[in-house]
Amino acid sequence: MSETIREKNRKENGRICRADIRLVACFLLLALGIFGRSVLRREEGQTLRISCDGQIVEEVSLAQLEQHNSAGTERGSASETVRYCLFLYANGRASCEWCEESPAPSAAIPEGSSYNLLAVDGERVWMQAADCPDQICVHHIPIKGGGESIICLPHKLVVEIGGSHETDG
Repeated sequence: MSETIREKNRKENGRICRADIRLVACFLLLALGIFGRSVLRREEGQTLRISCDGQIVEEVSLAQLEQHNSAGTERGSASETVRYCLFLYANGRASCEWCEESPAPSAAIPEGSSYNLLAVDGERVWMQAADCPDQICVHHIPIKGGGESIICLPHKLVVEIGGSHETDG
């Protein structure tokens, strides 16, 4: 008798009943709703902020860069240009120089200086090149949303997209 009860329980435990399917469907819908809400409510950053060792070196509006990029071309066209920011470290000082074309690191960088080359195409920002030993910042995915950042620890460089000209207190 006990063997038949065990056999029956074993067969019932292996099955998925309707309540289980409803529960899984409910959790999937909940997860999909939370994901959809986070995607729809995501605020696009408006300011590109570049700081070195805690000091803001460059703060520029992405809308201003996008207008500059699309001058003479239609917005969203395949020929949208990329602007480059050559970030140099020399004698304890950091500077940022904007270029229309990707500069050759060997020609543009003075002897004894370090560099990071940042690329901006209006929507996305990424680190194109750097002379840091680990290259983690170069392999980072492009950022495009508010609150996202790229960090180069060897150079103490933080590139982040924030709200419209916020000042941290």
